[in-house]
Amino acid sequence: MGKTLALLTTLIGVGLALFHMVLTQSAFLPSVLVQDVHLGVSLVLIALVVASLRRGAARAWALAVAIAAAACAIYVAARYDTLINAGGFPSALDVVLGVVLLALVFEGTRLQWGAVLPVLSLVTLGYYVFGHLIPASWAAPHTPFASVISNVSIGLYSGLFGQFMAISANDIFLFMVFGGLLEALDGNRPFNEIGKAIGRVLPGGSGLTTVVSSGLMGMVTGAAVSNVAICGTYTIPFMKREGYSADTAAAIEATASTGGQLVPPVMGSVAFIMAALLAVPYFQIVVTAIIPAAFYYVSVFAAVYLLSRRIGIRRQQESPDQVQLWFYLPLFVVPLVVMTILLATLRSVAYAAFYSILVLVGVRLALVFVAAALPAKLRARLYREGVPPRGAELSAFAVKLIAGLRNGALAGAGIAAVMGTVGVLSESVTATGAAVPLGWAVEAISGGSLFLALLSTAIMCLILGCGIPTVGAYVLTAAIAAPIAIGNGLDPYTVHFFILYYACLSAITPPIAAAALAASAIAGSRYFRTAWEATLLAAMLYLLPFLFVYEPALLARDMPGFWRSAGLLAEVTLICLLVAAATQGFLLRSLAWWERLLIAGAALAAMLHVCGAGAGYLVLSLGLAAASVIWQVTSAVAGSPPAMRRPVPPPPPESSASR
Repeated sequence: MGKTLALLTTLIGVGLALFHMVLTQSAFLPSVLVQDVHLGVSLVLIALVVASLRRGAARAWALAVAIAAAACAIYVAARYDTLINAGGFPSALDVVLGVVLLALVFEGTRLQWGAVLPVLSLVTLGYYVFGHLIPASWAAPHTPFASVISNVSIGLYSGLFGQFMAISANDIFLFMVFGGLLEALDGNRPFNEIGKAIGRVLPGGSGLTTVVSSGLMGMVTGAAVSNVAICGTYTIPFMKREGYSADTAAAIEATASTGGQLVPPVMGSVAFIMAALLAVPYFQIVVTAIIPAAFYYVSVFAAVYLLSRRIGIRRQQESPDQVQLWFYLPLFVVPLVVMTILLATLRSVAYAAFYSILVLVGVRLALVFVAAALPAKLRARLYREGVPPRGAELSAFAVKLIAGLRNGALAGAGIAAVMGTVGVLSESVTATGAAVPLGWAVEAISGGSLFLALLSTAIMCLILGCGIPTVGAYVLTAAIAAPIAIGNGLDPYTVHFFILYYACLSAITPPIAAAALAASAIAGSRYFRTAWEATLLAAMLYLLPFLFVYEPALLARDMPGFWRSAGLLAEVTLICLLVAAATQGFLLRSLAWWERLLIAGAALAAMLHVCGAGAGYLVLSLGLAAASVIWQVTSAVAGSPPAMRRPVPPPPPESSASR
């Protein structure tokens, strides 16, 4: 039974991937029917995967969900013309099917992401239905039950079949397929070799390798937890062998993978939603994200380097495999260049993803023929899983191709379920006006202070991110807080990027910290300790959003002249280094607590200058930083400072024999 379900899952997954690829070349279905197929088949895939892993009643329930999802998709397709022209007045049977479809989407989201987001969406839906019974200013407008179900489900124009599902079907899905193929076709092989090359030059070894390899892979996957699952199974054991503790190894992997949602060109699914909400081309979001993403990895790289120095990790001893590096590098570089060019020329996202997939498959197929012509010794270095016999390379390639299409479709199916749930949540909040009083609450708490308003928004986003995907935290916070901030004169880009960063940070922020949890499971580490170390490694990420709100040039908005821009970039780089030193307790040597406070003060003074304070703060920052370095150099010459000295044990008494 399990093998049959696995085969069925593969066939349906590959079919859904090919369906979306064909759609980029021929729009043979109306948009709503595309969303119907996309959502229905995605729910079937999620349920089949669960059924293949469960037994007994749990398997029976998952199969029932799959059958019901298929039936609902067929019903919507069969009654498409009637439903689309119902004008918000569905029949009784339509209402029943609409409720069933909602339940299936919530269950699919629960199976894939947990119960928090479905419950939150259900609460807002309940407010939509019963909110008119609440007295005072929190009451919602009265809407008949049938109209509510039409608006959020079976009406086919909002809720499940609204903007978010369209983004999932038209934009995100094929990028998930691209990521699945890149992994299956060995496109991630060069990342580890690049990391090894860096690790041999700088102390930090495997930790720096992890930052580089997971960061590069995150550029394509755009999802923290899945990136941990892909990279962590290799990088975490590697780091533990090099001397990192399990807690630290898991924290480094979680932190590096979390940044993948912020790194162009793919970023996370949230970036596609942001482009839709701001009504701008996706490539504009990509360009805006470059500078802060670079600073994120500068800060993480510096933090891991200083941490490695403090705990005594040496340079990596393992040399990069030059054959693997240069043979597989085109698999990553060529499709990425094609994708960037197509996005830069303002082609549609789906168009760019489609041709990037074709280029990726074409390059991999060409490498199959190249490998077949190589001498046996070189061929042996190219295959980790064993060298296929001569003539069997094409069949091995076909197996990997099918696996990549399947895995990409499964990743896209999970996004489809969560997009449906977020669509219901967004429609319920918008229709009831629930975001307005919550926005007023944020404004009241801030008392007109921009800093307090931003701090309230950040805390709200982190709380909402506890247990729900980044997409849900971003959408809900944007609905509540963004209109108030934009109304007060802030640039929409900076507001939405501020919310995006804190939504992503929920992946490593206790108490939930999904990326840290996934890394902890691989490493066998203490979960809370892992999450805390990841938070320290990513400390700059908690500060960076405040900087680009006060200084939009960090988002390539309102750029000043060349010298002012260069000075700004240098100053933020200095802040990254100072924050890394203060959080990791190492600069030129281990730091006493008061030295860490001194360096933290230098970072704070520089931040205040970036945020608009006078030049005196920059002078203060540079003075504190210079004093810290001079003190470390002089104390290293004269011996450790008193706070860091270890007592020298007395010499052992002379024995009678020595006398």
